[in-house]
Amino acid sequence: MSTQENAPGHTTSQGWEIGVRRTFTLSPETAWEMLFSQPVLGVWLDNKADIAFQKNDTYTTDAGITVTVTSVTEVKVIRMKWQQKGQTAASTLQIRVIPAKDKTTISFHHEWLANGQEREAMKTYWTHVLDEIGKSQNG
Repeated sequence: MSTQENAPGHTTSQGWEIGVRRTFTLSPETAWEMLFSQPVLGVWLDNKADIAFQKNDTYTTDAGITVTVTSVTEVKVIRMKWQQKGQTAASTLQIRVIPAKDKTTISFHHEWLANGQEREAMKTYWTHVLDEIGKSQNG
């Protein structure tokens, strides 16, 4: 039996967290552009998102998720606060685009999640986003 302190996905420094990543046959620039434009943006945020993704930009989806960009290094990493509707605290989302020879790895790292159940839900969520990026890349 595991306790919260040694449960998978629980750290003393970032609380509950999840990281998922996948490598695609894309340039870093193409991967970055896909992440922050439709249709991929509609998969992970929403279809109406109108945000420049610059520091301090805030957007709230129809589903009630509010994101606030905290830092951006173009074509490398973006960090944002991610607050689900009804939650009192925001989690932290980091999206990285990592060059890998002639390919690119897209990484979602989500920390300060509320509990193990939210960790599992976000693992499913971000894995689905990577699946959809794969479909977009292939046609």
